[in-house]
Amino acid sequence: MSIKSEDFVQLKIPNSPTLSPDGKKLAFLIKEVDQKKNQYRSPIYLKTEGENEYKRFTAGTHVDTTPQFSPSGEYLGFLSSRAEKGIQVFIMPVTGGEAFQVTNFPHGVMAFNWSHDSKSIHVISRVNELEIELILNPEKEIPPSFVLEPAKYDAYFSKKEKLKTLKTDPRVITEGYCREGTSYLDGRFTQPFVVDISDFNSYSEKEEPMKAIHLGEHGFHFGLGTFSFDDSKLFLSKYQEDPTISLTQEIVQVSISDPANKITLGTTFRWVENLQISPNGKYLSFHSIREEMIYDDTQIFLFDLEKAEPDRFICVTDKYERSVTQSLWFDDDSLVFLSPNNGKINIHKLDVNTKEVKILVQGDRNINSFSISKNTNHIAYEVSHVSFPSDIFWCNGDGSQEERITQANKEYLETHTPAKTEEFSYEREGVIFQGWLLTPPDYDPNEKLPVVLEIHGGPAVMWTPHEKTLWHEWNSIISQGYAVVFCNPRGSDGYGIDFRAAVFKNWGKTAANDILKALDIALAKYPFLDPNRLAVTGGSYGGYMTSWLVTQTNRFKAAISQRGVYEFVAFSTTTDIPIWFEKQYEGEIIDRLTDIWKDSPVAHVRNIQTPLLIIHSENDYRAPIINAEQLFWLAKRYRKIIEFVRYPRDGHELSRSGEPRHIIDRINRIVKWIQKYNK
Repeated sequence: MSIKSEDFVQLKIPNSPTLSPDGKKLAFLIKEVDQKKNQYRSPIYLKTEGENEYKRFTAGTHVDTTPQFSPSGEYLGFLSSRAEKGIQVFIMPVTGGEAFQVTNFPHGVMAFNWSHDSKSIHVISRVNELEIELILNPEKEIPPSFVLEPAKYDAYFSKKEKLKTLKTDPRVITEGYCREGTSYLDGRFTQPFVVDISDFNSYSEKEEPMKAIHLGEHGFHFGLGTFSFDDSKLFLSKYQEDPTISLTQEIVQVSISDPANKITLGTTFRWVENLQISPNGKYLSFHSIREEMIYDDTQIFLFDLEKAEPDRFICVTDKYERSVTQSLWFDDDSLVFLSPNNGKINIHKLDVNTKEVKILVQGDRNINSFSISKNTNHIAYEVSHVSFPSDIFWCNGDGSQEERITQANKEYLETHTPAKTEEFSYEREGVIFQGWLLTPPDYDPNEKLPVVLEIHGGPAVMWTPHEKTLWHEWNSIISQGYAVVFCNPRGSDGYGIDFRAAVFKNWGKTAANDILKALDIALAKYPFLDPNRLAVTGGSYGGYMTSWLVTQTNRFKAAISQRGVYEFVAFSTTTDIPIWFEKQYEGEIIDRLTDIWKDSPVAHVRNIQTPLLIIHSENDYRAPIINAEQLFWLAKRYRKIIEFVRYPRDGHELSRSGEPRHIIDRINRIVKWIQKYNK
């Protein structure tokens, strides 16, 4: 049976594996569609060593995320949507029972982690000055009793809701970094807190307020930090100024008992990710890039806390020459990390003393996230493969004795057959490229297959045939009798700095020719592909490239441009990452107007002869919808065949985590547009 767009509601996506400190328990999520509510649910499941089956751990239809065992191994903490005020931290004993809410921030919690003694958690939350004051002094605002004063209780909360509405009517903006995801920040800054949970049962039983310590500074944005080895300090990343103006961050040390005592350890050129402390408390590790190379591979840096020399950040992955995504400390002298590398994502191990890297867990597949147990050297990880969307595995610390924990879509895959895949390589200008062909599982090789050329975003992204978020989309297209061709052109991640740097100040021509060469090679290599029935689509940078291609060539019968960038002046001055784009084109925007205009697809809109469908989300703040509006109106002005589909409420992540109904509708519209014009 073929895979259809409507099958999205049947798929289950295991993710976020996390191991207990003793390595004997494994928690993970399974994301599903709640068809009645047009939303998702993701309960936590628990697998115990020695037991054959994994069991559901959290109840309800909520979205639970980021499960984390306490260092003591007694509790599991997680974020959940079950709270009244957005996403909050909940804690459950690993033996089961009731989930206790331990945070109550006015607009929820963005991320958290545990202290080493399991008595505190560190969280980051977006708050304003008044909210900080109420968090630290909750007795200042005690609502009336619903039992004793029901009328006053109703009036109190009615007034709060009205004031909440009036605060954004009108919305006053003073910061460049004023929106993210699908929401406005409304003057709130990402701030760090430590919450005492040593007696978390009292929060529910006695309705006591949470005991929070504020460690930040209003007016600055902070990232998630890490506790010192003795839990007396917190290490945090902090933007020096508005993130839309500068990428520079500091790493600061803050005393929990004296939050005003802050020491700057050093600065980085770009945002800091994955800040952690080593098991022995000697090093801080984090991800960033070197100097002012916006196209650099993401590197791991170390700071030696015993030497405590400011600005002594040492890059320990400079020998590896590939990007790092997630990383975790394996022991005192080594880190384990994920890396996109030549069309695969595997787990690697880094010796921080020698800087040598070796592959630890490998295979022709994508490993999307992982967890390790430092006490037992077990590894758990989420795998996606061309034959299944996602499942959880675990193995020994040396990569041996791999065991598959889930087969979440086993019954579905017994009756639905995924695409066939084949890799091909080609050379252009002395560079070797990877490309892939996906075909229907039961196609007739004696008949010609129409082709859909797919283009990835980024531009610094690496695609493989094992893409979890594209598994359903690609198979839905293929099931309608199409072949899919894609490649990793220059600018992609996974092939080294020079490969990524090739699109620096040059988003269009070089990568476009790499992509078209991949299409030519596929058409020549596979005679069953129809060169006269070609369509093209892509999202984000792939949306940019789709529209760029149809202004430069008339080869395609149909094109679908999704959440794209079409006019660089508008994009660079309305996106939530304008300084990043300035670095991409090396210079202040107002000084580069001529260069960025000629690289904008709208500058060449008169050339379009391909029927073009534009898909965009109205709350997309990464690539704001003004870009789509410009392309649409100019195409209409010159009487091109064009249609514009706008999705309310969703943002830039529509294709990955948008409303389920929108995800299905989007795929159907892509297929129908291709069927209409790619005849």
